[in-house]
Amino acid sequence: MWFRRYKHWIGVWASIFLGLIFVTAGLGKALYRAEAFMFFPDFLPLTFARFVFIWFPAIEVVVGLLLLFGIAARFVAAFSLVLIAGFIANNSWMLSRGLGDEPCGCFGMAERIAQARLSIIGSLYLDVVMLALVLVLLFCYQRNFFNIYPWFLARGKVAEKKDWPGSG
Repeated sequence: MWFRRYKHWIGVWASIFLGLIFVTAGLGKALYRAEAFMFFPDFLPLTFARFVFIWFPAIEVVVGLLLLFGIAARFVAAFSLVLIAGFIANNSWMLSRGLGDEPCGCFGMAERIAQARLSIIGSLYLDVVMLALVLVLLFCYQRNFFNIYPWFLARGKVAEKKDWPGSG
């Protein structure tokens, strides 16, 4: 069966694509923070808003790089589920306020460089794609949950049965 043969590589490519999305979004927000956080929910505490404004781009870049290189990819993907749930909640909140066609600013300066604007509805679609990529990564990536060895340095067989989660 072709799926079993390529299962690991499907997980690796999901990790790469998800990592590229996070790195692009994080770097774009870090380069132009004012646009990236123009639609922040006003019901959240100011200290939380400051934390997000200061640290969120760096967290996205770190998560993206770890996913891109496959370092603890399954663990980082599970962590990114929390981020993606936050994205979905934020975009849903903005849709409920009637801002669906407004630019989301999710990619900050990267949107200006690419001369493209991602609307809030488009961003919600991207969030669903990211959620699907995380699920593919979690179910297809055949390394241990906390494996920190990058995927591109693997030699020989992709994954041995003993390396699978839950096996001795």
